[in-house]
Amino acid sequence: MAAGSIVVDFPSMGAALCFPSLESLLRDSASGFLAAVSAAPAPGAADLTNFHRVFSRVLSGYPDPPLEAVWFFSALTFHDRPDDLRSLLQLLSAFAASSPGAAKPLALLAPVVSELFHSDKTRRETEALVEAVLSYISICCSRPAASSTDGASADAGTLLPAFGELVKVWSVRHSRDRCPFQVLFPLAGEEARRELMKEGCSVEYLAGVVMAEAFLLRLCLKVQNATGVPRSELQKELTIWSVSSIPVFQNKQFFGVLLNMLLNSPLPVYSLLSADDEILVRDVLYDSLILVDYSFINNGGAVDQADSSLLPIYLSRLVITLDAVNEARRKGDQGRAMSFINAFSTSSVPSYLIKWATCQAGFGAFSKPIANTPQALLKWLVDLEDKGIKVFGDNGSWIKGRIIYDEVKNGYGNRMIHSDADLFFIDKPSGGEVMTKGSENGEAEAMETTGNAFMAAAQSMKVVANGIRKRKGCGNEDAAAVKFVKYKVEDSSVKDYLSAANGMSSGSEVENPQSDDEMEESD
Repeated sequence: MAAGSIVVDFPSMGAALCFPSLESLLRDSASGFLAAVSAAPAPGAADLTNFHRVFSRVLSGYPDPPLEAVWFFSALTFHDRPDDLRSLLQLLSAFAASSPGAAKPLALLAPVVSELFHSDKTRRETEALVEAVLSYISICCSRPAASSTDGASADAGTLLPAFGELVKVWSVRHSRDRCPFQVLFPLAGEEARRELMKEGCSVEYLAGVVMAEAFLLRLCLKVQNATGVPRSELQKELTIWSVSSIPVFQNKQFFGVLLNMLLNSPLPVYSLLSADDEILVRDVLYDSLILVDYSFINNGGAVDQADSSLLPIYLSRLVITLDAVNEARRKGDQGRAMSFINAFSTSSVPSYLIKWATCQAGFGAFSKPIANTPQALLKWLVDLEDKGIKVFGDNGSWIKGRIIYDEVKNGYGNRMIHSDADLFFIDKPSGGEVMTKGSENGEAEAMETTGNAFMAAAQSMKVVANGIRKRKGCGNEDAAAVKFVKYKVEDSSVKDYLSAANGMSSGSEVENPQSDDEMEESD
């Protein structure tokens, strides 16, 4: 970001004002914008001419303009032509053309995704614009990673403290009563919004949130457009689309945001889908995030300083696997539960977590978990917390307290886990009966309760809001003119999945007539 003072002219005031930094200019301009909009006799009637002149000059002084300045200028332009989302997308993509990395161009799209969510356009037009956004995202994600002169990532920047004021500017059209972050990031979920409100949030994280919102919005539109399609067939088609799209984005922040959405069920789609449809989308995400070991996440279990960001992702995968297993069991689908357990046990997650813990404590300091099942691995990690290894950060003591509470509540106490055999079960060919070594009824029930207890405890793992800037009104609620290239499936693990799922697609209306067909042709 720019340093030093900024002098700007305000012709109507007959004076030139000096601002000590871009930060102060943005704060004062955002305050003036909100005051002008509030005082206007009608929506869109505010006179913003001075702001246009000022920020046109400010932006012209940057070869790669700061995200916050671009957001404010685009808000001025959009205020003059409300609902012209095609022009807004073109404007933001033009400003991002000179950016060396992918994060800032993606982060800039947040207002477009928000406006699409709040838009009253026809479904066809909305779908076309969402497809354009996803195509643009795929272009940005295909860029080679850029580095600055000191070797750091070109996307390693953080948002200015004035970012919150820019959020207010973009949210004022839709609500002045709700938290601005809820308005601008309607599909992000409470966890992601808390992270965005922190001082010094990274541009990369904002980009991941925007990608996850666009991805989830497209899934919701596909569900809305699939009236009359059998649920089982619809789930298969949506899963194929999801599994094909995730590796195109190949973004760890995006993957982590999707995981956190599942950790905090229900998904933030209540204004778009019914409760039954929300369950359908959640099942699609379970299949997409658990059953496929994506190469951009799978690092072969290597553990080093550069991969430290993978720890929260792998812990989240562990937790949502338990969630998915328990939900499948509640529905009586033991085959699906076993699929999740097998996929997790053979994935890179157990080896990574074991190696990570070994690096923390030293080789040979403790025995390895008795199995690679999610139940066994989570119990092992909780035991490590008791031995002083900080696995779950500030949430460790709460998790252990919750597990003890669940043990007492269910009347099992210290009987919950007796031996290694209690953590294994065999799904009979009929798919109906679960068998364990030992007593057939009591131990099976104990094993089920163990999984539920660990899942319930770990599911509520949330980032402690240290350093969060509290903002007024922020509670815990929860044929296009722009055309980009088609998606392209690169990930070999996805091709394996699609090969195994051959014949699952029925060609129903859930498939987009342009991009989805093109994606299939590209395979």
